[in-house]
Parts: sequence; structure tokens; C-alpha cells
Amino acid sequence: MGTGIALHPIWWVEQNETELAIQVTHPEGARFADRAVSEAGAEVKVELATLAGAETPVETDRLTGALSTLRVRLREPMADRRLVMLVDGEPITAARVNPTIQNLTTDLADPARHRAGEPVRAGIPEDGRVPRYYAVKTQLLELTGKLGEGAALPSERELAERFGVARMTLRQAVSELVLEGKLQRRHGSGTYVMPPKLVQPLSLASLSEGLRRQGATPGRKLVTLEHLPADPTLAADLHIAPGDLVLHIERTVEATGQNVGLESTYLAAARFPSLLDVFDPATSLYNCLANRLGVVFAEAEERVETVLATPREAKLIGTNPALPMLLLHRRSLDPDGVPIERVRSLFRGDRFSFSTRLRPEH
Repeated sequence: MGTGIALHPIWWVEQNETELAIQVTHPEGARFADRAVSEAGAEVKVELATLAGAETPVETDRLTGALSTLRVRLREPMADRRLVMLVDGEPITAARVNPTIQNLTTDLADPARHRAGEPVRAGIPEDGRVPRYYAVKTQLLELTGKLGEGAALPSERELAERFGVARMTLRQAVSELVLEGKLQRRHGSGTYVMPPKLVQPLSLASLSEGLRRQGATPGRKLVTLEHLPADPTLAADLHIAPGDLVLHIERTVEATGQNVGLESTYLAAARFPSLLDVFDPATSLYNCLANRLGVVFAEAEERVETVLATPREAKLIGTNPALPMLLLHRRSLDPDGVPIERVRSLFRGDRFSFSTRLRPEH
């Protein structure tokens, strides 16, 4: 492929005996444009061609790469025939593997003994067939539980040898655990086990108080403080006329010195003319409105979705733009049903989760 990267293909025979599954780790951006399959005697030959110009050179020690699974249908059952693979005319070694997951503890693999709140059977299908990286991911989770919070993982080389896999396979497993917030990569230092996510209740309460209850120190840093004319949508949300002035307060959200979110709050300027005289942007706006201005929060409408941060948001929060984020839209109302605020909150999906208590509707 012109990149100097070992592809490390593995393959296995599916249950119908006439279909092969071939997994190939390769540089990000590489694409397979064509493939040819031929069967002759005791040999099955699979020839792949890459799309010219699609691949991007990748250094072998970078934690990047992609995994492609190719399905190959045969005229006759594979049986004991030999697989020969060529990529762009060059032969590569492909290892045949048993598709069942290996080296897992009985506790994880036994469906009768899975832990509540975790994937049943550790996410392993009943037929036992899983991608190789997922087997490594499961083993890594076992290892992190033994190491404990804040501990450094062994080196990539040591882990690859321990699990008997290629480094690219290990990197994919690590990358998924980083996305899930279970591991953290620190440039020039290594990969570390992360503490559990912060859990914030979806309720009419101060975010700062919720963080304190979990032992975290809340903090805010002001990014934007401005008056804006309300657009028609925002005006409808706040029950004001389009063009009326709205106070916009944008702040980063911190937990024990670490940025975990970005919050924008919009309030009708005419309703809160003295807010800026009594509000400290480094403190809780909820507490200021309730305790200093006598505002009563009666109810709220809230919607939660997953998004990716924009480049600006990622820079302000200090996170990777590829990491999933939790986006909350909230409109708070007073006892008379009059809107108090319109809030857009963006939180790191690897560090935050939300909980709520449900009751029957009457």
C-alpha cells in the first residue's frame, strides 16, 4: 500500500463453510478498490487492490488506523484449503484464527453470571464470534479493574505480546476505551485508568452542588458576556418579542480544575436588569437567581442528545473533536409558567453521565 504498514490480516471460516471473513488493519484513509477470488485445488487466492492516492502515510508508532472486514464467498467449502492473499500484487501473510473469543474469565463469558448494568455475556454473541480487537478490549477492562484508578497501563509492546495480537489491533481496543472514558492518553506520558464518570441528576438543582456531592470542586470561567437581539425562535422560548434584548452568558464548566463542559445561558434582559450587578460569573447562576433575585424555579423542559463538538467548542473545553459529547437543551419556568432561561449545555461524554428518577404520570 505504499505506507510501510504491516496489514496484519486475520481470517476465519463462517458457519456455512463457504464464506470467509478477513479482517485487515490498515492506515486511516486507505480504501480497497477491487478484489478477485480464485479457487484452484488446495488453494484459495484473494487479491486486493487499493484505491490509488487514497492512503495516507502513517508512522508505525502512532495510535491510528482502521479495521476493515471483507467477506469472500466460495464455490466450495473451505475445508483444509490454504488461503493466499495479495495486496497490490504483493503477497502478505494472513493468519487463520478461531473466531471464538479466547482467554476470557468464566465470570465474563457465562451469561448466567454477568454483572447487572454491564453488557450481557460481556457483549459476546451466542455463537462466540467477535472481532479480535473486542476480545482485547474485554481483557483490557479486566486489567484496568485490577490496576485501579490513576494507574498507568503497561507499554503498548508489552500488552500486544501479552494478548498475542498486532499493535494495530491493540490500538483499536485502547481507542474505544478512551472514547468511553475508561482510559486516557497523555501525550509523552502513557495511557492511564480513568475514575468513574461524574453523575449529574437531571433536576432543578445547581450543577455546582451536584459536583460537590461527588467530591469534585466546581468552577466556571467566563467566555462571553453580551446582549443580543432575540431571534424569533429564542423570543418564542423566552416569551418575548423578536428583537428584544437577551443577556447571553457563556462559560466553561470545571470539575476539580478540569474542563468538562461549556454552557450558554440566555435570559430576557428586561426581566433581570440588575443581574450583572449581583452575579459573579465564577459562581452558580442558579443560586444567584434563586437567592439574590428571589426567582423560583418551578419546572423545566429538557432534551438530551449526543453530538460532536465544533472546533471552537472542542478548543474551549480542551477535548478531541472526535470524542462524543452530551448536549442538553433546557428551558426553565417559574410557578406562573413564564420562562426564566434558555440553556444550551455541552458536556464531555467521556467524563459525564446523567441520571433521573421516573414517576408514573397522573
